[in-house]
Amino acid sequence: MNNRVGVDEFLVANRNRTRLQTLFEHFRKRKLIWIIFSIILAVVIVVIPTTIVTRNKTKKEKTSTATEITTTTSGEQLITSVIINNNTKWKQNASTIAGGNELGNELNQLDCPRGIYVDDDDQSIYIADNWNHRIVKWKFGADKGILAAGGNGEGSDINQLHFPVDVILDKEKKYLIICDQENRRVIRWSRQNSQDPKILISNITCSGLAMDNHGSLYVSDRDEHQVIRWQEGNEETVVVAGGNGQGNELNQLYEPHFIFVDEHYSVYVVDQLNRRVMKWARNATKGILVAPSQVSNENSNSIGVPIGVAVDHTGNIYVTNFYSHQIMRWSPGAIEGVPVVGEKVEGSGPTQFYDPDDLSFDRQGNLYVADATNNRIQKFIIDSD
Repeated sequence: MNNRVGVDEFLVANRNRTRLQTLFEHFRKRKLIWIIFSIILAVVIVVIPTTIVTRNKTKKEKTSTATEITTTTSGEQLITSVIINNNTKWKQNASTIAGGNELGNELNQLDCPRGIYVDDDDQSIYIADNWNHRIVKWKFGADKGILAAGGNGEGSDINQLHFPVDVILDKEKKYLIICDQENRRVIRWSRQNSQDPKILISNITCSGLAMDNHGSLYVSDRDEHQVIRWQEGNEETVVVAGGNGQGNELNQLYEPHFIFVDEHYSVYVVDQLNRRVMKWARNATKGILVAPSQVSNENSNSIGVPIGVAVDHTGNIYVTNFYSHQIMRWSPGAIEGVPVVGEKVEGSGPTQFYDPDDLSFDRQGNLYVADATNNRIQKFIIDSD
Protein backbone atom coordinates (compact mmCIF):
# COMPACT_ATOMS: atom_id res chain seq x y z
CA MET A 1 0.00 0.00 0.00
CA ASN A 2 2.69 2.37 1.05
CA ASN A 3 4.71 1.26 -1.90
CA ARG A 4 1.75 1.93 -4.12
CA VAL A 5 1.33 5.35 -2.70
CA GLY A 6 5.01 5.98 -3.09
CA VAL A 7 4.89 4.88 -6.67
CA ASP A 8 1.89 7.08 -7.33
CA GLU A 9 3.55 10.03 -5.69
CA PHE A 10 6.63 9.33 -7.76
CA LEU A 11 4.52 9.13 -10.89
CA VAL A 12 2.72 12.32 -9.95
CA ALA A 13 6.00 14.01 -9.15
CA ASN A 14 7.58 12.64 -12.31
CA ARG A 15 4.54 13.66 -14.34
CA ASN A 16 4.69 17.13 -12.85
CA ARG A 17 8.37 17.36 -13.67
CA THR A 18 7.66 16.18 -17.20
CA ARG A 19 4.96 18.83 -17.54
CA LEU A 20 7.37 21.43 -16.25
CA GLN A 21 9.98 20.28 -18.75
CA THR A 22 7.42 20.29 -21.53
CA LEU A 23 6.24 23.72 -20.50
CA PHE A 24 9.80 24.93 -20.25
CA GLU A 25 10.57 23.47 -23.66
CA HIS A 26 7.44 25.10 -25.03
CA PHE A 27 8.43 28.50 -23.69
CA ARG A 28 12.01 28.00 -24.84
CA LYS A 29 10.81 27.28 -28.36
CA ARG A 30 8.45 30.23 -28.27
CA LYS A 31 11.29 32.44 -27.06
CA LEU A 32 13.42 31.20 -29.92
CA ILE A 33 10.60 31.93 -32.33
CA TRP A 34 10.27 35.45 -30.89
CA ILE A 35 14.00 35.97 -31.22
CA ILE A 36 13.90 34.82 -34.85
CA PHE A 37 10.84 36.96 -35.48
CA SER A 38 12.57 39.97 -33.90
CA ILE A 39 15.62 39.46 -36.09
CA ILE A 40 13.46 39.18 -39.21
CA LEU A 41 11.53 42.28 -38.17
CA ALA A 42 14.78 44.18 -37.66
CA VAL A 43 15.96 43.13 -41.09
CA VAL A 44 12.67 44.25 -42.61
CA ILE A 45 12.82 47.60 -40.83
CA VAL A 46 16.46 48.36 -41.65
CA VAL A 47 17.32 46.63 -44.93
CA ILE A 48 14.22 47.18 -47.07
CA PRO A 49 14.04 50.99 -46.67
CA THR A 50 17.76 51.14 -47.43
CA THR A 51 17.17 49.11 -50.58
CA ILE A 52 14.28 51.36 -51.58
CA VAL A 53 16.40 54.48 -51.04
CA THR A 54 19.26 52.93 -53.02
CA ARG A 55 16.94 51.95 -55.86
CA ASN A 56 15.35 55.39 -55.91
CA LYS A 57 18.76 57.01 -55.90
CA THR A 58 19.90 54.78 -58.76
CA LYS A 59 16.70 55.50 -60.64
CA LYS A 60 17.17 59.24 -60.16
CA GLU A 61 20.76 59.01 -61.33
CA LYS A 62 19.69 57.11 -64.44
CA THR A 63 16.89 59.58 -65.12
CA SER A 64 19.26 62.50 -64.64
CA THR A 65 21.82 60.99 -67.01
CA ALA A 66 19.18 60.32 -69.66
CA THR A 67 17.90 63.88 -69.37
CA GLU A 68 21.38 65.31 -69.78
CA ILE A 69 22.04 63.16 -72.85
CA THR A 70 18.71 64.11 -74.38
CA THR A 71 19.28 67.78 -73.69
CA THR A 72 22.75 67.68 -75.20
CA THR A 73 21.52 65.86 -78.29
CA SER A 74 18.63 68.28 -78.69
CA GLY A 75 21.01 71.21 -78.37
CA GLU A 76 23.23 69.86 -81.13
CA GLN A 77 20.25 69.32 -83.39
CA LEU A 78 19.01 72.86 -82.83
CA ILE A 79 22.36 74.30 -83.82
CA THR A 80 22.48 72.45 -87.13
CA SER A 81 18.81 72.46 -88.15
CA VAL A 82 17.45 75.99 -87.94
CA ILE A 83 14.29 76.05 -90.01
CA ILE A 84 13.93 79.13 -92.20
CA ASN A 85 10.39 79.88 -93.34
CA ASN A 86 8.17 82.78 -94.40
CA ASN A 87 8.01 84.04 -90.79
CA THR A 88 11.78 84.25 -90.37
CA LYS A 89 13.25 87.72 -89.91
CA TRP A 90 16.78 89.08 -89.80
CA LYS A 91 18.20 91.99 -87.87
CA GLN A 92 18.32 94.86 -90.32
CA ASN A 93 21.74 96.25 -89.35
CA ALA A 94 24.36 94.11 -91.06
CA SER A 95 27.99 93.65 -90.08
CA THR A 96 30.75 93.72 -92.69
CA ILE A 97 32.69 90.45 -92.51
CA ALA A 98 34.93 90.93 -95.56
CA GLY A 99 36.15 93.97 -97.48
CA GLY A 100 34.60 97.33 -96.72
CA ASN A 101 37.99 99.07 -96.93
CA GLU A 102 37.43 100.92 -100.20
CA LEU A 103 38.02 99.41 -103.62
CA GLY A 104 41.45 97.82 -103.98
CA ASN A 105 43.59 94.72 -104.44
CA GLU A 106 45.12 94.38 -100.99
CA LEU A 107 44.08 91.33 -98.97
CA ASN A 108 41.86 93.49 -96.76
CA GLN A 109 40.07 94.83 -99.84
CA LEU A 110 37.71 93.59 -102.55
CA ASP A 111 36.87 94.83 -106.03
CA CYS A 112 33.32 93.91 -107.10
CA PRO A 113 32.72 90.66 -105.17
CA ARG A 114 30.33 88.30 -106.97
CA GLY A 115 29.73 84.65 -105.99
CA ILE A 116 30.16 83.54 -102.36
CA TYR A 117 30.36 80.18 -100.59
CA VAL A 118 29.97 79.80 -96.80
CA ASP A 119 32.03 76.98 -95.27
CA ASP A 120 30.42 76.33 -91.87
CA ASP A 121 32.93 73.63 -90.92
CA ASP A 122 35.88 75.97 -91.37
CA GLN A 123 34.04 79.11 -90.20
CA SER A 124 35.02 80.98 -93.33
CA ILE A 125 33.66 82.35 -96.59
CA TYR A 126 35.07 82.08 -100.13
CA ILE A 127 34.59 85.07 -102.42
CA ALA A 128 34.88 85.44 -106.20
CA ASP A 129 36.76 88.77 -106.16
CA ASN A 130 35.77 89.58 -109.72
CA TRP A 131 37.85 92.58 -110.77
CA ASN A 132 40.89 91.37 -108.84
CA HIS A 133 40.79 88.10 -110.83
CA ARG A 134 41.14 85.96 -107.72
CA ILE A 135 39.36 83.88 -105.10
CA VAL A 136 39.91 84.93 -101.50
CA LYS A 137 39.07 83.13 -98.28
CA TRP A 138 38.07 85.13 -95.19
CA LYS A 139 37.95 83.48 -91.79
CA PHE A 140 35.08 84.83 -89.71
CA GLY A 141 36.44 87.59 -87.51
CA ALA A 142 39.59 88.14 -89.60
CA ASP A 143 40.59 91.63 -90.73
CA LYS A 144 41.94 90.41 -94.08
CA GLY A 145 41.56 87.54 -96.49
CA ILE A 146 43.84 84.75 -97.70
CA LEU A 147 44.57 84.20 -101.38
CA ALA A 148 42.94 80.89 -102.37
CA ALA A 149 43.20 80.91 -106.20
CA GLY A 150 44.36 83.24 -108.97
CA GLY A 151 45.92 86.49 -107.89
CA ASN A 152 48.46 86.33 -110.71
CA GLY A 153 46.92 89.07 -112.77
CA GLU A 154 44.26 88.89 -115.45
CA GLY A 155 45.00 86.14 -117.98
CA SER A 156 44.29 82.71 -119.42
CA ASP A 157 47.27 80.75 -118.08
CA ILE A 158 46.45 77.79 -115.87
CA ASN A 159 47.43 79.76 -112.75
CA GLN A 160 45.37 82.82 -113.72
CA LEU A 161 41.71 83.81 -113.64
CA HIS A 162 39.81 86.33 -115.75
CA PHE A 163 36.75 87.87 -114.07
CA PRO A 164 35.71 84.86 -111.94
CA VAL A 165 31.98 84.97 -111.24
CA ASP A 166 31.29 82.11 -108.82
CA VAL A 167 33.03 79.64 -106.50
CA ILE A 168 31.95 76.55 -104.56
CA LEU A 169 33.62 73.64 -102.77
CA ASP A 170 33.28 70.06 -103.95
CA LYS A 171 31.39 67.48 -101.87
CA GLU A 172 34.52 66.32 -100.01
CA LYS A 173 35.71 69.92 -99.60
CA LYS A 174 39.09 69.12 -101.14
CA TYR A 175 38.80 71.46 -104.11
CA LEU A 176 37.60 74.90 -105.10
CA ILE A 177 35.50 74.88 -108.26
CA ILE A 178 35.58 78.23 -110.02
CA CYS A 179 33.45 79.80 -112.71
CA ASP A 180 36.24 81.49 -114.74
CA GLN A 181 33.85 83.37 -116.99
CA GLU A 182 35.97 85.37 -119.41
CA ASN A 183 38.30 82.41 -119.94
CA ARG A 184 35.15 80.38 -120.79
CA ARG A 185 36.00 77.50 -118.51
CA VAL A 186 35.23 75.84 -115.20
CA ILE A 187 38.46 75.22 -113.32
CA ARG A 188 39.33 73.29 -110.15
CA TRP A 189 41.96 74.33 -107.62
CA SER A 190 43.17 72.13 -104.80
CA ARG A 191 42.79 73.65 -101.34
CA GLN A 192 46.09 72.03 -100.35
CA ASN A 193 48.13 72.65 -103.51
CA SER A 194 47.17 75.83 -105.33
CA GLN A 195 49.84 75.15 -107.98
CA ASP A 196 47.89 72.24 -109.47
CA PRO A 197 44.69 73.63 -111.06
CA LYS A 198 42.72 71.53 -113.54
CA ILE A 199 40.23 72.56 -116.23
CA LEU A 200 37.00 70.58 -115.81
CA ILE A 201 34.85 72.08 -118.59
CA SER A 202 35.98 74.21 -121.54
CA ASN A 203 34.13 76.46 -124.00
CA ILE A 204 31.40 77.50 -121.60
CA THR A 205 30.43 81.03 -120.55
CA CYS A 206 29.82 80.04 -116.96
CA SER A 207 27.61 82.30 -114.84
CA GLY A 208 26.77 80.12 -111.83
CA LEU A 209 27.68 76.88 -110.04
CA ALA A 210 25.94 74.40 -107.76
CA MET A 211 26.50 70.84 -106.55
CA ASP A 212 23.99 68.18 -105.50
CA ASN A 213 24.22 65.60 -102.71
CA HIS A 214 25.85 63.06 -105.02
CA GLY A 215 28.63 65.42 -106.06
CA SER A 216 27.30 66.18 -109.55
CA LEU A 217 28.22 69.67 -110.74
CA TYR A 218 25.64 72.05 -112.25
CA VAL A 219 26.76 74.97 -114.43
CA SER A 220 24.74 77.77 -116.00
CA ASP A 221 25.87 78.63 -119.54
CA ARG A 222 24.99 82.24 -120.34
CA ASP A 223 25.63 82.15 -124.09
CA GLU A 224 23.88 78.81 -124.70
CA HIS A 225 20.92 79.79 -122.46
CA GLN A 226 21.00 76.52 -120.54
CA VAL A 227 22.09 74.73 -117.37
CA ILE A 228 24.13 71.54 -117.64
CA ARG A 229 25.02 68.75 -115.23
CA TRP A 230 28.53 67.29 -115.22
CA GLN A 231 30.07 64.42 -113.28
CA GLU A 232 33.75 63.58 -113.11
CA GLY A 233 34.60 60.50 -115.13
CA ASN A 234 31.79 61.17 -117.59
CA GLU A 235 32.85 63.32 -120.54
CA GLU A 236 29.29 64.02 -121.66
CA THR A 237 27.24 66.77 -120.04
CA VAL A 238 23.46 66.65 -119.62
CA VAL A 239 21.18 69.64 -120.19
CA VAL A 240 18.89 69.98 -117.14
CA ALA A 241 17.29 73.38 -117.90
CA GLY A 242 16.80 75.38 -121.09
CA GLY A 243 18.79 74.27 -124.11
CA ASN A 244 16.08 75.33 -126.55
CA GLY A 245 17.60 78.59 -127.64
CA GLN A 246 17.11 82.11 -126.31
CA GLY A 247 13.50 82.88 -125.45
CA ASN A 248 10.83 83.36 -122.81
CA GLU A 249 8.83 80.16 -123.21
CA LEU A 250 8.73 77.75 -120.25
CA ASN A 251 11.26 75.47 -121.96
CA GLN A 252 13.66 78.36 -122.65
CA LEU A 253 16.05 80.65 -120.79
CA TYR A 254 17.60 84.02 -121.60
CA GLU A 255 21.11 84.41 -120.16
CA PRO A 256 20.77 82.35 -116.96
CA HIS A 257 22.84 83.47 -113.98
CA PHE A 258 23.19 81.99 -110.47
CA ILE A 259 21.56 78.63 -109.73
CA PHE A 260 20.46 76.58 -106.71
CA VAL A 261 19.92 72.79 -106.47
CA ASP A 262 17.67 71.39 -103.72
CA GLU A 263 17.65 67.96 -102.05
CA HIS A 264 15.22 66.63 -104.69
CA TYR A 265 17.61 67.64 -107.52
CA SER A 266 15.32 70.41 -108.71
CA VAL A 267 17.27 73.28 -110.25
CA TYR A 268 16.30 76.88 -109.53
CA VAL A 269 17.59 79.21 -112.25
CA VAL A 270 17.87 82.99 -112.25
CA ASP A 271 16.62 83.61 -115.79
CA GLN A 272 18.13 87.05 -115.74
CA LEU A 273 17.05 88.82 -118.91
CA ASN A 274 13.57 87.28 -118.69
CA ARG A 275 13.45 88.78 -115.17
CA ARG A 276 12.20 85.64 -113.50
CA VAL A 277 13.27 82.60 -111.47
CA MET A 278 12.43 79.19 -112.92
CA LYS A 279 12.27 75.80 -111.22
CA TRP A 280 13.18 72.77 -113.28
CA ALA A 281 12.31 69.46 -111.61
CA ARG A 282 14.53 66.46 -112.22
CA ASN A 283 14.18 65.19 -115.82
CA ALA A 284 11.65 67.93 -116.65
CA THR A 285 11.35 69.20 -120.23
CA LYS A 286 10.19 72.65 -119.16
CA GLY A 287 10.38 74.86 -116.14
CA ILE A 288 7.85 76.26 -113.69
CA LEU A 289 7.64 79.99 -113.03
CA VAL A 290 8.23 80.44 -109.28
CA ALA A 291 9.24 84.08 -108.83
CA PRO A 292 6.93 85.64 -109.64
CA SER A 293 4.57 82.68 -109.91
CA GLN A 294 2.31 84.72 -112.20
CA VAL A 295 2.94 87.71 -114.43
CA SER A 296 0.34 90.37 -115.10
CA ASN A 297 0.36 93.90 -116.46
CA GLU A 298 0.54 95.18 -112.89
CA ASN A 299 3.60 93.19 -111.85
CA SER A 300 5.42 92.54 -115.13
CA ASN A 301 8.66 93.97 -113.76
CA SER A 302 8.06 93.38 -110.04
CA ILE A 303 11.11 91.17 -109.66
CA GLY A 304 13.42 93.81 -111.17
CA VAL A 305 16.74 92.33 -112.31
CA PRO A 306 17.37 89.10 -110.37
CA ILE A 307 20.95 87.94 -109.75
CA GLY A 308 21.40 85.50 -106.84
CA VAL A 309 19.00 82.82 -105.60
CA ALA A 310 18.60 80.56 -102.56
CA VAL A 311 15.72 78.37 -101.36
CA ASP A 312 14.76 77.64 -97.73
CA HIS A 313 13.34 74.50 -96.07
CA THR A 314 9.73 75.34 -96.92
CA GLY A 315 10.23 76.35 -100.56
CA ASN A 316 10.48 80.12 -100.14
CA ILE A 317 12.78 81.68 -102.72
CA TYR A 318 15.25 84.45 -101.87
CA VAL A 319 16.42 86.66 -104.71
CA THR A 320 18.89 89.52 -104.87
CA ASN A 321 17.24 92.37 -106.72
CA PHE A 322 20.12 94.16 -108.40
CA TYR A 323 18.65 97.56 -109.17
CA SER A 324 16.26 97.85 -106.22
CA HIS A 325 19.13 97.01 -103.83
CA GLN A 326 17.11 94.54 -101.74
CA ILE A 327 16.78 90.84 -100.96
CA MET A 328 13.25 89.67 -101.74
CA ARG A 329 11.41 86.59 -100.46
CA TRP A 330 8.92 84.89 -102.75
CA SER A 331 6.60 82.41 -101.05
CA PRO A 332 5.16 79.53 -103.12
CA GLY A 333 2.38 80.91 -105.33
CA ALA A 334 3.15 84.56 -104.54
CA ILE A 335 2.63 87.23 -107.20
CA GLU A 336 4.64 89.81 -105.27
CA GLY A 337 7.88 89.41 -103.36
CA VAL A 338 8.46 90.74 -99.84
CA PRO A 339 11.72 92.55 -98.96
CA VAL A 340 13.60 90.92 -96.07
CA VAL A 341 16.72 93.12 -95.92
CA GLY A 342 17.94 96.24 -97.68
CA GLU A 343 16.35 99.53 -98.67
CA LYS A 344 15.04 100.62 -102.05
CA VAL A 345 17.63 103.37 -102.19
CA GLU A 346 21.28 102.49 -102.78
CA GLY A 347 23.76 103.35 -100.06
CA SER A 348 26.69 102.21 -97.95
CA GLY A 349 25.03 102.12 -94.53
CA PRO A 350 24.53 98.91 -92.48
CA THR A 351 20.93 98.60 -93.75
CA GLN A 352 21.77 99.33 -97.39
CA PHE A 353 23.23 97.75 -100.53
CA TYR A 354 24.68 99.09 -103.71
CA ASP A 355 24.06 96.44 -106.38
CA PRO A 356 23.71 93.24 -104.29
CA ASP A 357 24.90 90.11 -106.10
CA ASP A 358 25.06 86.56 -104.70
CA LEU A 359 23.58 85.43 -101.36
CA SER A 360 23.88 82.45 -99.04
CA PHE A 361 22.83 81.12 -95.61
CA ASP A 362 24.85 79.40 -92.90
CA ARG A 363 23.61 76.56 -90.68
CA GLN A 364 22.33 78.98 -88.05
CA GLY A 365 20.16 80.76 -90.63
CA ASN A 366 22.29 83.91 -90.87
CA LEU A 367 22.18 85.62 -94.26
CA TYR A 368 25.27 86.65 -96.29
CA VAL A 369 25.16 89.01 -99.27
CA ALA A 370 27.85 90.10 -101.72
CA ASP A 371 27.41 93.88 -101.85
CA ALA A 372 29.20 94.34 -105.18
CA THR A 373 29.61 98.08 -105.70
CA ASN A 374 30.28 98.66 -101.99
CA ASN A 375 33.08 96.06 -102.28
CA ARG A 376 32.09 94.17 -99.15
CA ILE A 377 30.31 91.08 -97.81
CA GLN A 378 27.43 91.76 -95.40
CA LYS A 379 26.14 89.40 -92.71
CA PHE A 380 22.58 89.67 -91.35
CA ILE A 381 21.97 87.87 -88.06
CA ILE A 382 18.78 85.82 -87.83
CA ASP A 383 16.31 87.47 -85.45
CA SER A 384 15.27 84.86 -82.87
CA ASP A 385 13.32 87.32 -80.67
